[in-house]
Amino acid sequence: MITRILYKEEQKLYDSVISHPVQTWDWGEFQISQGHRVYRLGVFDKGKIISAYSVSFHQIPKTNYSIGTILRGPKIDDEILKNVKKIAIDENAIFVKFEPDVFQKKYRLDGTTERLNDIPQFSDLKISPKVAFYPYTYVVDLTKTEEQLLESVNSKTRYNIRLANRHGVIIEEKTSDQGFEIYLKLLFDTTRRQGFYLHSEKYHQDLWKTLKQTDMPRILLANYQGQTLAAFMLFVLKDKLFYPYGASSDSHRQVMAPNLLMWESIKLGKSLNLKTFDMWGSLGPDAKQTEQGYGFHRFKQGYGGDLFEFVGTYDLIINHQLYQLYNLVDRYRWKFLRLKAKFIR
Repeated sequence: MITRILYKEEQKLYDSVISHPVQTWDWGEFQISQGHRVYRLGVFDKGKIISAYSVSFHQIPKTNYSIGTILRGPKIDDEILKNVKKIAIDENAIFVKFEPDVFQKKYRLDGTTERLNDIPQFSDLKISPKVAFYPYTYVVDLTKTEEQLLESVNSKTRYNIRLANRHGVIIEEKTSDQGFEIYLKLLFDTTRRQGFYLHSEKYHQDLWKTLKQTDMPRILLANYQGQTLAAFMLFVLKDKLFYPYGASSDSHRQVMAPNLLMWESIKLGKSLNLKTFDMWGSLGPDAKQTEQGYGFHRFKQGYGGDLFEFVGTYDLIINHQLYQLYNLVDRYRWKFLRLKAKFIR
């Protein structure tokens, strides 16, 4: 097997073996638009591509150092570590964060657990003190019939779906610039109201500008009496549907618009003949009501998906001294950003 850097002319070849939106070629183009350096590598066996991944390097402001990331990439092996380390040294990276799109465990609705993959064991890797994505996610099996899917939905959630229908909540797909602007306004209204930290409006506008030229994004809106109460941006990639971003209004909460919107998202996946609906992230099997993000976790939990645990987040350390300093500074930086988000509304 050989691994080599791929070029623009090989975009289709690269995307043919990618399984997650943030690893697609177009997502890499978005990263480049944000000032990051992106390398796409293809793994070939007897001249045929069998795997690929992107590693992105983010420059630390006012320094000549960078941080590398391979988020939702393939299973880690010695060859990946060897090739990434070479590039990381050239990029003067302090470390490279790996977060593979590989499940470790599956927690079924009936309470049983299935081990799917072993945790990576490499001497060069350290368990990261900070994750990029939630280490768990709910996945709905879209190969079930609509009746089976509705039966899997939690009884309270099922009641809320029917309640929204009775109130006359209308769901529409509006994957357009206009739909995006409605979604973006609601997203930032939600963020300010709940005191969460979020990327800037420009970040989301740049992301939309890149992805709207692809078949990946879908924007769904839930409307009631002429007002948009909830909005989702979904991603479609191959046979999978993803739910990365959602927002809801504080108005008319009694009509349960988000519940119907999620159910209609599931039905959209069915209509597109997709196989799974990945809800992008959640808390673990023993989630507590006091944990940050519990509300989103409980909302997703209501739709009957199985809970999957990823293999984890790991750092390939290039500069050990600066690695310790970086994590210390980054920890206080994020405390400040979260505190700022709570008070600036």
